[in-house]
Amino acid sequence: MRIATAFALCVALASAAAPAQAQHRSRETIQVGLIDRTFFPQPVFVAIQNGYFADEGLNANIRFIRSGEGQAAGLIKGELNFVLSSVEGIIQNVERGGPLRMIAANSGKLSHFIITQKKFAKVEDLKGATVGILTMTEGSFFNWQEIAQKHGLKFPEDYKVLETAGAGARHHLLQEGKIDVGLQSIPWAYVAEDAGFRNLGAAADYVPDWQFTVYNVNGDWAKANARKVEGFLRAILRATDWIYRNRAQASEIAARELNIKPAYAERAWDFYTTTGTLTRDLSFTEAGLRKVHETQIKAGLLPKDAKFDMSRYVADSYLKRARATVKYDK
Repeated sequence: MRIATAFALCVALASAAAPAQAQHRSRETIQVGLIDRTFFPQPVFVAIQNGYFADEGLNANIRFIRSGEGQAAGLIKGELNFVLSSVEGIIQNVERGGPLRMIAANSGKLSHFIITQKKFAKVEDLKGATVGILTMTEGSFFNWQEIAQKHGLKFPEDYKVLETAGAGARHHLLQEGKIDVGLQSIPWAYVAEDAGFRNLGAAADYVPDWQFTVYNVNGDWAKANARKVEGFLRAILRATDWIYRNRAQASEIAARELNIKPAYAERAWDFYTTTGTLTRDLSFTEAGLRKVHETQIKAGLLPKDAKFDMSRYVADSYLKRARATVKYDK
């Protein structure tokens, strides 16, 4: 009798485990492109660690592609399915008749500060300096130009630029003395201050409206894979909401992923959640998108007659359906 009962129990356990194992085996891998280890991709890391992608039948493979241009190329070639990057490359692609689209927002405000070598006391002192930027077709370059112009500095007459990777790379270049100034996001600005660098102010004081980072796709791929896109966004919605409600655990993940002290990660959590710089509901800011659009026209990266139309750049149907079906943690 005992043997029969034990056997029945084993069969029941095996049967219960089989669907879970089958579900695990049937997960579809999505390729997710990130630029750098900053606070912005924390929802992606949380969605992996908390199993939110797994709940959607997805397995997220992270790939670091160090520029928006490289990420756009990956989406077009089909090497990447989702990317978290700046807005500029997507707008440029759409204006050329390309398939790239934004599907959700990640950060609608600049979280950057003007971090310089200690010898510079004010922005005007940076005449002749070398400025670290991501690329000459993306946000940090445009943001710096606007800041510099308000202090009488023009490009290329008054300063040089050096294309770098993201904030982490710029921090190391500052340490090595290879650049004089860089726009550093939180928490890298805190790390830099404690390392002896000077903080000359917030970029947002100069550029209050700027849609900074967004989640992007190849629109053609998204139409053929709507279930994956909606599942991805449900996972990101859950992860972002969880970050807002779990300071200690979210900071622990951020400290590990950025390889920084927990105190910096906690300060970063305070900044991003109290200011709303990490967009909780993934909504775009029209004023921020419009500002990026106008800046690209001035830079000659878009036609002078390019009309701003949010609906051309944003495929919002996936986020609407994801919001309607997401189940947040209690």
